Amino acid sequence: MKKIFKYQSGLFIMLCVFMIAIQSSCKKQDNEKPPVIERIRAIAPAPNDSTLTKVGSGQNVVIQGANLKSVSAVYFSGFPATFNAALVGDNNFVVTVPSILFSNIPQGQENTIRLVSKYGETTFKFPVSPPPPIVTSVSNEYTLPGQTMTIYGQYLYLITNITFPGGEGTNIVSRPDGTSCTVTVPTTATSGDIILKTQGGTTKYSTYNDHVTGMLCNFDNVNTYVFGSSRTNDQALYPGAQGFYGRMFTGPISAFSYNQSDNRSINLSAVQWVPQANLQDPVSSYVLKFEIFVKEPWGGGTIMIRRDESSWLYLARYEPWKATVPIPFSSSQWYTVTIPLTQFKTKTNNGEGTGNSVPTLADLTNSTGRRPMVFMYINDTATPVATRFDVGIDNIRIVKAN
Repeated sequence: MKKIFKYQSGLFIMLCVFMIAIQSSCKKQDNEKPPVIERIRAIAPAPNDSTLTKVGSGQNVVIQGANLKSVSAVYFSGFPATFNAALVGDNNFVVTVPSILFSNIPQGQENTIRLVSKYGETTFKFPVSPPPPIVTSVSNEYTLPGQTMTIYGQYLYLITNITFPGGEGTNIVSRPDGTSCTVTVPTTATSGDIILKTQGGTTKYSTYNDHVTGMLCNFDNVNTYVFGSSRTNDQALYPGAQGFYGRMFTGPISAFSYNQSDNRSINLSAVQWVPQANLQDPVSSYVLKFEIFVKEPWGGGTIMIRRDESSWLYLARYEPWKATVPIPFSSSQWYTVTIPLTQFKTKTNNGEGTGNSVPTLADLTNSTGRRPMVFMYINDTATPVATRFDVGIDNIRIVKAN
């Protein structure tokens, strides 16, 4: 009996070992299969934890499927993503969509998610989109119909269309890094917002060809210019001008040259800088804009924009030749200048308008928000300016910041 019992016990143990081996083999075979993607969902709590229809750079997502534990690499549109192995299970894979240079996506890998493991790989077709576009500025808000405008910002690629009031732009070309694009303004363009649409979303820029909003002086039907330099409509001087504009010009100037005569200033009569009802708004809510054409290489001195008082308490500086390293600056066409009102500052040892920002809009103007404005070409340094100065200025306005 003992022999039979020992035989049966041994047989049972062998059977158990055999069954465990079979189960282990089956499990091993399951784990050794290529990864499978079934769906992509958001990682955020409900109600956003549903199936996604597209993903974008920087977004945390969950890949759901099978055989994911063995995945060693993830690619979105050909760009590798990083992930935390502790957040990877066999059926759920948490990953951050990488930063994607959309102009450099490998051919055939657009809108794909690829998983790679030592047991194989899989590719899942899925929309991988850039973030919504951001427009910060345009080259010239008064670009004539039929001419080329440059739009600046971020994520300006995969553009579907750019719509102007009155028509759709053509000949759209984006920089590879998405920081700018060019577009031909339609010949039917009028006045209003520019709408830019990409695969990542839609944004608008306000505004195009607006001769009304916040306009202080356009030297035409809103002409508050009273004295200083010259007002002209000579199209040969600065090609592309619209109607009349102001001109400031002079030859080389000496050190500490504060002369406002000799065509070196534009003086406006009292104008409404900011509506009186909005004087409690933050100073950062508004910007000063104007168009300028820099005809001669400009290598020193500053356009100072100030109020009419003799103290020069608050003023803003515009000196594009200082943008990177001091080199003479010029332009072959009109372009838009934007100066936040926070750039109206006090004087320091570094010069006029280099100190503290004006604290309130009422301090910048007065209790009515209305006072004169002056543009001056000044050298407040000990170094003489050897270059000539010849600029056209138009469409002086204060508007809400975009």
